[in-house]
Amino acid sequence: MESLPLFGRRDAIGAFLSAFAVAALVREARGAPRAGRAAAWIDGQHDIAEALARGRISGLSWAREVERLAREVDVAELMAAIRSARVVPAGRGSHNDPAKRHVRFLGPDGEPRRLAYGAALFDFAPGNVITPHGHRHMVSAHMVVAGRFRVRNFDRVGDEEGAMLIRPTRDYRSRVGAVSTMCGERDNIHWFVPVGGPAATFDVVVSGLDAGAPDHLIQAIDPLRAERLGDGTLRAPIIGFAEAARRYTAGV
Repeated sequence: MESLPLFGRRDAIGAFLSAFAVAALVREARGAPRAGRAAAWIDGQHDIAEALARGRISGLSWAREVERLAREVDVAELMAAIRSARVVPAGRGSHNDPAKRHVRFLGPDGEPRRLAYGAALFDFAPGNVITPHGHRHMVSAHMVVAGRFRVRNFDRVGDEEGAMLIRPTRDYRSRVGAVSTMCGERDNIHWFVPVGGPAATFDVVVSGLDAGAPDHLIQAIDPLRAERLGDGTLRAPIIGFAEAARRYTAGV
């Protein structure tokens, strides 16, 4: 079995506590001076990532706040802030992976800010694919900043030796400004394919969420060859990323 170290599930805290903590963060963010919507987005992502890492909110509350922030930011303004950041090529994995670039936002002194999340740009040529995979010890969000994508998600409902038990949740077309979120409680497995030409996403990741566990763990799966179980869930084999790249091309 081939896997990559990257993120997973945090025990959910009470719904009331999560809602209260998120509301407090929103009030705090709206009361602070901002230098535009992009700056508010950058700071807001830090606030909720820090709250998640400290156990003040659940992964699901984090995901909902990311989606709210996406509705409030202007993509052109955010991309201008990214162009002013320190952007470093990070290479790619298999032959059909998108090109990845790490993004470090800068402070007034021109030095990288210490934020509670990591950020990266993924540039997709028409044949590039993020193959279906599941996560542990992390959450992530993926905003479309160019082109269009077909996005497919699954809930991870259980684990067996060499397989994940999954349930399909979404299969849709995503355009510029839309954001797809992943956490332990919802849509833990995702799969991205560009539609009709080049495309790009800007991703936010919060990792190291489970004390005593690896910083993150990512495992490729094979949902199209999964065994359908009596309750409608699928038993999807865990496969290596090289095999996933061969099977899950842009035409699948």
